[in-house]
Amino acid sequence: MTVSRARRVRAASAGLALLLALTGCTGLPLSGPVTAGIAPGDAAEGPDPQFYAGAPTAGASPEEIVTGFVEAAISPQDSWETARLYLDGDLARDWQPQSGVFVDSADSREYRVVDDAVTVTIDPTATVDEHGTYTTSATGTVELPFRLAQREDGEWRIVEAPDGIVLDRQSFASIYSDHTLAYFDPTWTYLVPDVRWFPTSGNTATYIVRELVDGAPSPWLAGSVASAFSQDIDLAESSVPVDTDQVAHVQLNDVAAGADSTARGRMMAQLNASLTNSGVQSVSLTIENDETPLQANAVSVAQTRPDSRALVLRSGEFGFLSGSELTRIDGLSDTVEDMEGSIDSIAVSRDQQVAAVLQSSGRVHRLTSDGQTDHVDDEREGLIDPAIDPFGYIWTAAEDDPERLIAWAPELEPFAIQGAWGGASTITAMSMSRDGSRLAALVSSGGQDLAVVSSVRRDRTGKPTGLGEAMRVTQLTEPGIAVSWIEDGRIGIVSGDGSTTTVIEQQVGGPAERSTAPSGVVSIQFGTQDSSVRLLDDEGTVYMRRGSSWQATGADVSVIATQMGTPQTPSD
Repeated sequence: MTVSRARRVRAASAGLALLLALTGCTGLPLSGPVTAGIAPGDAAEGPDPQFYAGAPTAGASPEEIVTGFVEAAISPQDSWETARLYLDGDLARDWQPQSGVFVDSADSREYRVVDDAVTVTIDPTATVDEHGTYTTSATGTVELPFRLAQREDGEWRIVEAPDGIVLDRQSFASIYSDHTLAYFDPTWTYLVPDVRWFPTSGNTATYIVRELVDGAPSPWLAGSVASAFSQDIDLAESSVPVDTDQVAHVQLNDVAAGADSTARGRMMAQLNASLTNSGVQSVSLTIENDETPLQANAVSVAQTRPDSRALVLRSGEFGFLSGSELTRIDGLSDTVEDMEGSIDSIAVSRDQQVAAVLQSSGRVHRLTSDGQTDHVDDEREGLIDPAIDPFGYIWTAAEDDPERLIAWAPELEPFAIQGAWGGASTITAMSMSRDGSRLAALVSSGGQDLAVVSSVRRDRTGKPTGLGEAMRVTQLTEPGIAVSWIEDGRIGIVSGDGSTTTVIEQQVGGPAERSTAPSGVVSIQFGTQDSSVRLLDDEGTVYMRRGSSWQATGADVSVIATQMGTPQTPSD
């Protein structure tokens, strides 16, 4: 029997509806506490640990029953079998634990008892919906109501409870794990990550493939990505078995039989990328009532990996820094070095033929490897570091004019994008993802400093047409200084107030890692396998992390450039 996409997308429990009502908002989501995220080392290493909750004890009070039920969320085995022991009647069968998760600190929970009712007050730092989408909480405290009744034997059991579970941050990192669903950008050139969180117990491949095939992109990405699994293609079976050879068997409905070889290749590319971290080695595609595997070879996609060397402007020379040696870029290095006036920032295209440059004078220029330098005709004061996307557009914004974003075509024709960050009063920095599908920004609004990410909407040629609604990824405790994509699904943020400098490595669709950085840091870029980020301070010193400390790895550097990838051959 085919599992209907429409039915899956519409199905939402009352508990989830409450969760979404509490977390939903329009414009920039501004309310809520600072989210500390999960600190480095909190997540468990090695095999997933198994947590076992205790069953109800004889003579337990209503508060003890509700407390035991809430704490039993740490044991998801057999669909939270232990937690169901605290429930009575039909509720023990019908309760839906996977409709949503509140992530909180267990120490902050409060229990209030009135007769047969118990209310649990929590202060969530994040929520996960029934599709696995993680959202930083902007709700403040939330009250969860429970009603109990005594059975004939005198024992209390819960007869009314909201769907979903509550987990503290450390338990969440062990009981749920992140997986990246892969969608295409509108030009079918890049794969775009969409992070989801699923229980570590059970068949992870089933969770992933259900959401990829029968679900939809996370709301903030909707309208900016494409999928080879069209609306009328569904799973024919509700589960995705994985055999002993780690082959995932994905059976689609008969509509998929009409897909051409390109569509099948795109499906396979999405499945392979989405199942990368689930233990699956390969995928077998079949059609319902036909066990013969479909012939489908994953299409090639453009890679977004940058050069692991820092691309810097050092003592007037521009190139890749390795140790003390500088390797110049043919053509483009000459154009950068021949430019009159000082340079504050450089963003280089994937093919290393074009650069967007902000000079200290506040003007933006487009430089090419054939020696051409063109002024970008944005005369606003206070322009921040420009971005360049993989389709050749240069993006400019002014610090005091955050709602007017301009994308400049390669011919420097402007496309104004109004209302880019609605509600923001200032913008400090922005950074384009290397697939061109997401734009991160550091903004201020209502007295709060925030890091937000918006999806970039484009037509099939790559021309930008607008931004999706901004998603708050974290609130900053100090003013924002710099932001950069350090991985396809992670941004690096620098914030500081003059006395304290903080580096935040923020997963888009997940928690953050925070650390203290050297004073005076003005820029952040991706790093290497050993150190995830590079920092540059106002004295020209480059830092990389070694263990828990920052070590200087270069000096006399005025700019670390943003790389949008590396030149690629057809085999890439």
